[in-house]
Amino acid sequence: MRKIINKIKSKDFIINSLRPLDEPVELRDLCKKIIDEVADKGDDAIKKYNIEFDRSDRDFQVSDKEIDDAFNEVNNDVISAIEKSISRSKNFHINSIPQSWYNNKETIGERVIPFNRALCYVPGGTAPLVSTAIMTIVPAKIAGVKEVIATSPAPDGRLSSELIVSAKLSGADKIFSLGGIQAIAGFALGTLRLPKVDFICGPGNKYVTEAKKMLYGKVGIDGLYGPTETLVIADKDSDSTLCASDLVAQAEHDIDATPILITDSEAFADEVSLKIKLQSSKLERKEIIEKSISNNGVIFILEDINDSIEISNLIAAEHVSVLSKIVQEKSVELVNAGGLFLGDNSAEVFGDYIAGPSHVMPTGGSARFNSALNVRHFLKYQPLINLNKEEVISLVDDVVKLAEIEKLQGHAESAKNRRKKLIGE
Repeated sequence: MRKIINKIKSKDFIINSLRPLDEPVELRDLCKKIIDEVADKGDDAIKKYNIEFDRSDRDFQVSDKEIDDAFNEVNNDVISAIEKSISRSKNFHINSIPQSWYNNKETIGERVIPFNRALCYVPGGTAPLVSTAIMTIVPAKIAGVKEVIATSPAPDGRLSSELIVSAKLSGADKIFSLGGIQAIAGFALGTLRLPKVDFICGPGNKYVTEAKKMLYGKVGIDGLYGPTETLVIADKDSDSTLCASDLVAQAEHDIDATPILITDSEAFADEVSLKIKLQSSKLERKEIIEKSISNNGVIFILEDINDSIEISNLIAAEHVSVLSKIVQEKSVELVNAGGLFLGDNSAEVFGDYIAGPSHVMPTGGSARFNSALNVRHFLKYQPLINLNKEEVISLVDDVVKLAEIEKLQGHAESAKNRRKKLIGE
């Protein structure tokens, strides 16, 4: 991990030391090419790219028989763990449901309306992300989305039985075996075999993210997710073993993952670095961990651990784990974090699987303005205006004055005509 020792020159220096530049033109060109082809040729284009990228010529939709077979193949202990994660997720999200409201005369208010159809994208990659099915489908169902669809790539035509079980138990109405740009385009635009959705949620690789960006406006999206990141704040008195474990777990995701440590002691930083090497040497994904640490790992060493709060808010990381007891006492000041994990017991891995909140969290600094996936992402808010006679009469003169300032005579006349109808002027 690169060390930055008390030489933080500017806010831009912090961000530039962590975040990559914009994606290359080649990525955008490829996304546009595939999206245009899906728009033109529909299912044929999707099938073509499934074969090219995933070596899969299987049916798009997972059949009822496949679902039944999956339940027969999955161990009961695994099903129990999935059900516990689903239960905790439901208990968390049910507390977040906004309510429609109206004033006491019911002349103005706001209706809270769930989307009609949402797509939950579950990455396939190097492992079936059973947890991501839970973390996307459950809040959609709790929000009241009428039809929740799950999709995940099927390399070599195979979709994990555990993933199918997780999606079904979480409440998916339909499950598809599609991934990549072609899947995002197909569900955003609609084809003969793919229903057009109102909203797409869930993380994905750079191709999925770019496709979501390009199709936003034709479909709603939850956010644009880059490589996963964990920022750990630990002082010289923190547990270096747990600190190393959290950074190793982050680096294990993929070679683009970003593990960050902020501490007040170079000796502690060296101790953590040594333990990262020792812990990762025993793991199957040690090569991925080593590349992630080497390519993206950063250690900020400060004179005062309290300064970590400002730096953390500048970075606005996806996960912020606070092992420093000093900073825990000021955690309310940590306002830019996708998720906040306080103390030795609250390892980020519990958030990944079973704590309750969705692990789909804003990355790349977007925690400054975006939130972890929740029921509110699946809802729209419709203002309702149903004015009575008394309100119209009391407001019409002000409407006319404001319209005349803006030189919109038709607006003013529309208001005046309401008054004429009501009081005969």
